[in-house]
Amino acid sequence: MLDSLHRRPRGRAWAEALAVLTNGRVPGPPSPARPGEPLPDDRIVGALMANRAPAYREAALAPTRELLARLDPGDGDAVVAALDAETRAIWDGAPPWTRERLKLIFGVHHRIQPVLEKTGLETATPPDDVHAMGRGPVAAGGDFWMADLLAAAILDAGVELADGDRVLDFGCSSGRHLRVLRAWRPHVHWMGCDPNERAIGWAGANLEGIEFFVSPLDPPLTLDAGSLDAVTAVSVWSHFGARAAQRWLVEMARLVRPGGVLVITIQSAGSLAFYLQGGPVHREYARRVAEDLLAAGHAWVEAFGPEGDWGVKHPEWGMGYMTLEWLAARALADWTLERFEPRRIDANQDLVVLRRR
Repeated sequence: MLDSLHRRPRGRAWAEALAVLTNGRVPGPPSPARPGEPLPDDRIVGALMANRAPAYREAALAPTRELLARLDPGDGDAVVAALDAETRAIWDGAPPWTRERLKLIFGVHHRIQPVLEKTGLETATPPDDVHAMGRGPVAAGGDFWMADLLAAAILDAGVELADGDRVLDFGCSSGRHLRVLRAWRPHVHWMGCDPNERAIGWAGANLEGIEFFVSPLDPPLTLDAGSLDAVTAVSVWSHFGARAAQRWLVEMARLVRPGGVLVITIQSAGSLAFYLQGGPVHREYARRVAEDLLAAGHAWVEAFGPEGDWGVKHPEWGMGYMTLEWLAARALADWTLERFEPRRIDANQDLVVLRRR
């Protein structure tokens, strides 16, 4: 819904440190509610420190593979020939599966005309005063990793993404992964919404083939019941308070047709482990949130000050954590659980795929 807190710079010291640690992918969470000296290890903190993300096999998936298939071998050679010192260093240090995506990303960054013409990828980049979940050469053209992951989740759950299918990216910001999906399947009716009016305004003016609209802070959306084949929401339920999380789940059940798919990411104990191990939160913060999570299945912490999140303010938009059991108890009357992958997003957030009954 709103700008992802853990995937954008926040301008604080711990955010900058975590950005360096993760090569810019994961700026950090908020400071603890009651900052102070770290507490001695206890059982909860010890368990969080011992938590490790599963080793997922990374590979280029359908959007990246099919966009690459539109290129001729010489097009890729032209990308490599155009690399400058900065992009060459990134290329040389990248594993093979990352280089497949970099061929497209750097083709956009260096404006290699055959790449642009054959893929439909666009070169527009949000200015600094418009929220974007990535900047610089590796963000050119969009987020291919996330587009791959979301497309695979939707396809594997049984939605074909055929011509005319309607897919909403709920909380799209300035459309970073949505623009890749549109280039991949241009005849799908792609939509994106967000209450950040400036991000939506930029995306609507600069990204073709996608219907963008400003969403309200509370449900409902102005869409017909059963009108969507799939909804994606990256780092949205990870910020909702418990009441907001439930209300928007009900709204998604209204909007998605039977057999349709909802793909969301959530924060759970694995996210607390990620933040604690990386150092941007104190042990007191992690312990207190984990205790709330164990007691109620959901924990929420105020994370934005009076300025709001890039100017967008809501009393239930902060840092939200939930267990899979909490989510299942509130979702499975309307949905079946198709996939759960803990710490799938940047070794932090969990991936959840739900199919509408």
